[in-house]
Amino acid sequence: MRIILFTGKGGVGKTTLSAATALLAAKKGKKTLIISTDAAHSLSDIFSKPLTNHPRQILPNLYAQEVDALEQLEKKWGEIQSYLKAFLASQGIDSIEAEELSIFPGMEELFSLMEIRHYDRQKEYEVIIVDCAPTGDTLRFLSAPEITQWYLRHIFPLQRTAAKAVRPVANRLLPFPFPEDSLFEAIKNLTSQLAEMKTILADLTKTSIRLVVNPEKMVIKEAQRAFTFFYLFGYNVDAILVNRLLPPNIKDDYFQFWKIKQQENLSLIEECFSPLPILNVELFDQEIIGLDLIEDVAQKLYQEKDPTEIFFVQAPLKIDKINHGFELSLDLPFVDKESLSLSQNGEELTIRVGKFKRNLILPNFLARYNLQEARFEQNKLKITFTPP
Repeated sequence: MRIILFTGKGGVGKTTLSAATALLAAKKGKKTLIISTDAAHSLSDIFSKPLTNHPRQILPNLYAQEVDALEQLEKKWGEIQSYLKAFLASQGIDSIEAEELSIFPGMEELFSLMEIRHYDRQKEYEVIIVDCAPTGDTLRFLSAPEITQWYLRHIFPLQRTAAKAVRPVANRLLPFPFPEDSLFEAIKNLTSQLAEMKTILADLTKTSIRLVVNPEKMVIKEAQRAFTFFYLFGYNVDAILVNRLLPPNIKDDYFQFWKIKQQENLSLIEECFSPLPILNVELFDQEIIGLDLIEDVAQKLYQEKDPTEIFFVQAPLKIDKINHGFELSLDLPFVDKESLSLSQNGEELTIRVGKFKRNLILPNFLARYNLQEARFEQNKLKITFTPP
């Protein structure tokens, strides 16, 4: 299966380009499903067909779905949320506030994204295209598998066997409800699903992200921040898609300044994101709605390329054996050294890049080693671990 996630700053045209990619993949004979995980769904508008939480056939080999985040949240988080609400209520927290506090940031988007896991296991489709939310929300839900696993490990650390032994006494003495066995089972299942989801998203042989940009400096800056984040969390970006370039046949004086600025910014994009492939598509003279126009966009964007090809692969993180221990290398483009910090607590390595933070669980063999030094050279964070 091939999985491609599309994201970008709000309004850059990611829905258009994700729909174009899905349509072209289907036209090439691959059974394709395009999923919208954006709360503000637009797939039904661009295809001019009503869509629901279940796949609907648009064309032979092409299916579309707009995920109902609340339904997915209830299905995956319902039992755990019920316990959290009961616990918070026992501490005197208002029921409405307890409802809000029992859902962690990014969770609705996360459970929408977990549809990918369902289809990956089902093997019904050859290609999954994901029309993600704008960049900020995408950053939240792509970090959510690790963050939610961290919460589950730290909030529910008590072992199930121990809980069973102390529950009769605890229910009489503690001022809050003690977890039932079913809750531990739900946590175990969810933790396993999150780990599986993370593995799918970070699989360089099947999954990649395509960043959609317009040739504007603010959009480019946001794409750079997103690109850094994706590398921090181990996700592969295989192409930058530049949308809405003014076509060369526009000669009106009114647009000359914009054409010059766009060419300058296109050069900036190529400079910033090299060696990633840069795919361009010009601004159309009308709104892109309907299958014919979507196909026109696809042909101009990909030309002779197979849209499902992995255009670029670079493993963001690797571990090498060195003379005096091991070296962990992590690509971090567009990062200032001053914004970096890291710490180690046993098997957990915490890396901070500005406002982003990743809690990286080290392999067992590396967790026993000491963090000796860290260097930031040529857009790479290099961390040396030595024997205790």
